[in-house]
Amino acid sequence: MSIFRTLLSAGFAAVLLAAPAVAQDHPGAQPTQTAPDATSAEARRADIAVFRERFLAADRSYAADARAEAERRLTVLEGEAGAVSQAYFELELARIVALADNGHTAYFPGPRSRRFNRIDGVRLAPLGEDFFVLRATEGNADLLGARLVAVDGHPIADVRAVARSLAGGVSSWRDRNAPYFFESPEQMHALGVIASAERASYRFQLANGRIVTRRFDIDPPNPNRVRANSDRWFYPAPVAEEGGAWRALLNADAAPWSLRDPDQAFRMRDAPEMDAFVIEMRQNVSSDDVDIAEFMLDALEAARTSGRHNIVLDMRMNGGGDLNNTRAWVRRLPRIVTGKVYVLTSPYTFSAAISTVGYLKQSAPDRVVIVGEHVGDRLNFFAEGDVITLPHSGGAILNATERHDYVTGCAGLDDCHGSVVRNPIRVPNLDVEIAAPWTIAAYRAGRDPAMEAVAAAIRAGG
Repeated sequence: MSIFRTLLSAGFAAVLLAAPAVAQDHPGAQPTQTAPDATSAEARRADIAVFRERFLAADRSYAADARAEAERRLTVLEGEAGAVSQAYFELELARIVALADNGHTAYFPGPRSRRFNRIDGVRLAPLGEDFFVLRATEGNADLLGARLVAVDGHPIADVRAVARSLAGGVSSWRDRNAPYFFESPEQMHALGVIASAERASYRFQLANGRIVTRRFDIDPPNPNRVRANSDRWFYPAPVAEEGGAWRALLNADAAPWSLRDPDQAFRMRDAPEMDAFVIEMRQNVSSDDVDIAEFMLDALEAARTSGRHNIVLDMRMNGGGDLNNTRAWVRRLPRIVTGKVYVLTSPYTFSAAISTVGYLKQSAPDRVVIVGEHVGDRLNFFAEGDVITLPHSGGAILNATERHDYVTGCAGLDDCHGSVVRNPIRVPNLDVEIAAPWTIAAYRAGRDPAMEAVAAAIRAGG
């Protein structure tokens, strides 16, 4: 079984195949609405029973002390089942899941967010450790590109620390989903961040340095909200469900090539200006209209016949899929050019995309150059497993049951994923060799720092 294959078999296939840029939202997790009786103590205890039996007992990613703490907190929550808010109940379950400190062990925040309120005015996304407005309604368009500074007077670093307690894994992975928390007064109030569940005051710093404080209208719980994670907001093209009320920071026609056509999972282009052939893969499974195997064969042939001496493989927005699909292909990539393979990574490079980068780096360590930002997980993690839906609250949770160790290749370990055991990845690290983070200044200008860094490296002869 491959990474996230269980998601496909559990009914997420249409979501993953149709919308690579929003796959991590998992809108196929149903129901997104809380059942009418979900707030009763009996319903919550029933959810806890399912959580304990089907998630906690099955997951293998917890360290012993973390599992003990998870059991303790679950027992406390069970005792409080009739006394806490629904938001607190779900968020505390998420914090218990996050104690595993494993990126794949997840209480999906997208479906959860639609059960609680959300500000109707801006959409945030992380760049580094800061959060910026990449989408805004017409009335708040002056905030496009602004940095979030505080919420109800609390510095964003403090609010971010609370948000990070809702997910496991590295900090950049946790921050991917933090905007769901920041944009919901109801959720922030449930964890004691702000005073009211119905309103919040947001402070921003504009590009010119001016500080602006604003309150927004509040959208009530809505199962039909746009299904999009923060990575989708990087693409300026509108989401179909957004309607005409929202604006993007960057005009679609000013976006760099890498941030165009968000609904296309696979893309390629010749780049004679830097003596390279560029291949962009946004997922590791076929899309509705493109078979991944056919695309890879076509890309391999196009790169070979282009006459270029280098390849750029853009994996920055690849959230994963099936590691088996790309393994043989990436091993062949370095063989068809005389120069180097520059692989672009980011915090959104996750799951099977990390495996793919690992296989590529292992195949030609001296000729594969990692450019951009660090991938979105460690090289030793647990994945696979099943999606569990809590019957009353509707929460969707993924357990993780098999180890992936890309440093040792799973040598001597008996809990590893079969594909990795049969085809080991052994790399000391996947550290970035040419740092090229996407900054708000570069984004606003329509520049692609990683592609610029590759062009400079090629011009310099390496």
